[in-house]
Amino acid sequence: MQKVRIPISVDPVKSAGKQLSYQGLVPGNMLARLQEMLVEPCPDVDVELQFDIDPQQLKYIQGSATVDVVAACERCGEPMALTLETSFIYAPVTKRQAADDMPEDYEPIELDELNEVNLHRIVEDELILAMPAFVKHDEQACQIDSKAMQWGEIDETLSEQENPFAVLQALKRK
Repeated sequence: MQKVRIPISVDPVKSAGKQLSYQGLVPGNMLARLQEMLVEPCPDVDVELQFDIDPQQLKYIQGSATVDVVAACERCGEPMALTLETSFIYAPVTKRQAADDMPEDYEPIELDELNEVNLHRIVEDELILAMPAFVKHDEQACQIDSKAMQWGEIDETLSEQENPFAVLQALKRK
């Protein structure tokens, strides 16, 4: 089955009323902020989206996204493969649907001037949040031993200098 391209923007209120769903791809070249975090071009992202109305009559977007990317290990600097997976639920903020009235499972999202949301931006934001805080190989797979790492040079003359608090100690004795 050939995957279709996910539309850039949709009206989430109308889409929820029609109970639309999408299964397709978001082009990786459209995700500039995510690309800045990678060392190889971002491939197309597998995305599933469902627009629906919950029992409280709140309209929402539920989705998931998965992509295999290559980022630089922060320990050795070499490329490493990562699988980014995320799932999310957003609810559009409207006159009838205020952010304060939403269950905490729903992330409120503002509509643009056309009453639409940018689906590509939602997917990109979620994938950026799915990136590890520190991209590192497992210690066994990394080319640099984490125990052998050091940052900067230790100035040997510092240990030979007089303790700066020795003056205070001398004053205290008086």
